[in-house]
Amino acid sequence: MTKGKLLIISGPSGVGKDTIVKAFRAKHPDWLEPPSVTTRQPRNGEIEGIDYYFVDRQTFEKKINAGEFLEWVETTGHLYGTPKDPVEKMLDDGKDIIVRKDVRGALEIKKTIPKAITVCLLPDEWEALEHRFRGRATDSEELLQSRLELAKEELTYKKHFDHLIINPHNQPEEALAAIEKAAEL
Repeated sequence: MTKGKLLIISGPSGVGKDTIVKAFRAKHPDWLEPPSVTTRQPRNGEIEGIDYYFVDRQTFEKKINAGEFLEWVETTGHLYGTPKDPVEKMLDDGKDIIVRKDVRGALEIKKTIPKAITVCLLPDEWEALEHRFRGRATDSEELLQSRLELAKEELTYKKHFDHLIINPHNQPEEALAAIEKAAEL
C-alpha cells in the first residue's frame, strides 16, 4: 500500500491559511485534517475530537514528556500540539492529510516526517496582510503591531519551505491551484 501524503499549510498569521484549507478540503474531501490537542476551553460550536481534543495542562505536559506530539507550542497561555500516532497511522493507511500550522510547527513536523510537503503562504504585498489584520477589528493597536512584528519574523523562515505560494487578497483560487500542483493533484 502506498503511504499517504502530508501537506502542511503554513505562513504568518492573517495570510489566509484557514480560508485555503477550508477551500482545499471542500474540493478534496478525501484529504483528512486530524484535530490538534489544546489546553484552551472549547469555543461555541467546537466539537471534541472534530475541532480539537481538549485536555488540561497537566495531561498535555504528560503527553509532551511521553513524546506524543509531532510539534507543540504555547500561545497566549494555552498549549497546542499535533498528536503523532493518529497522523502516522493515517499516513501508513494510505490516507492523505492536510494540516495548518504556524511556521515553526510546520518545520518541526518536517524534521520528523521529511516527505511532508511544506507550503508557506505569502501575502501579495505587506499592506494586504496589515489590511487583513485591521479587518478583524478585534485587536488593540498594540496587539496588531505585535502580530505584524511576529509576521515579519515568521517570513524570515520562508526559505526552509518546499513551496512558496502567494495568496492574493480576496483571490484564494489562485493559491489553491498552486497548492494542488505542489501536492501533485
